[in-house]
Amino acid sequence: MSKTSIKLVIIGHIDKIVDFEFIQNYKSNLFVIEELNRISDLPPPKKNDGYLDVVYSADEMKSILSNIQCNDFCIGIMNYRFVDNFYMHRIDNNKMCISIAGLEEILMSRDISLENFIIKNIYEIFSFYKIFGSTLDGDVYEFVHEDTRGCLFDLNGDKNDILYNTEKPIICNECLSKINKKALPNNFVDSIKSELETINKPLLKRVELFIKKYPLLSIMMTIIFSTLINILSNFIWSLIAGT
Repeated sequence: MSKTSIKLVIIGHIDKIVDFEFIQNYKSNLFVIEELNRISDLPPPKKNDGYLDVVYSADEMKSILSNIQCNDFCIGIMNYRFVDNFYMHRIDNNKMCISIAGLEEILMSRDISLENFIIKNIYEIFSFYKIFGSTLDGDVYEFVHEDTRGCLFDLNGDKNDILYNTEKPIICNECLSKINKKALPNNFVDSIKSELETINKPLLKRVELFIKKYPLLSIMMTIIFSTLINILSNFIWSLIAGT
């Protein structure tokens, strides 16, 4: 299966809080992020309710992204809210837009990175692109489910639910059944599931969280490990001295 080409579009100045270099260097056997574009000069939003926050509709984003050309599909990423407060919308047949507005605080409560959240959504969009035959049409809204299962295709109508399917998301049995009705490569599901397992915290962060969660066990493990190292080093030194 050839890799799908993805273009990311930085909308506004979101790169101040998102490490796009990390996302662009992310390795997948299914897709490649070939290009980063930027749109900095944005039109004022149509909704002006007197509040300081900036909100856009999906139609406004369609106009903003109208000049962006891409081979397979492109994803706009912004730190502005959508009018309906959802965090992702289909913009066109090969364009989606993700809003991370208000999500950083939610993710930080579980030490989950914005980068992992964006990568998880790239997998979801890529899956839609393949399932629906190289187009992101309105059927994508019929595929997701409202209840939260930790599945890649959870709707996450309550934004707090992103905590349960951002890292190591699964593909639930219902979604597997839907996918299996489509004409897809034999290894499609296995490849997706395998790569979803890799969306996790860095090793050092996982160790740090383990120590915080199990401090006594961590101390015991440290003592045991240090003792074993000491015994092993003494044994090796005795062998060297004996020769």
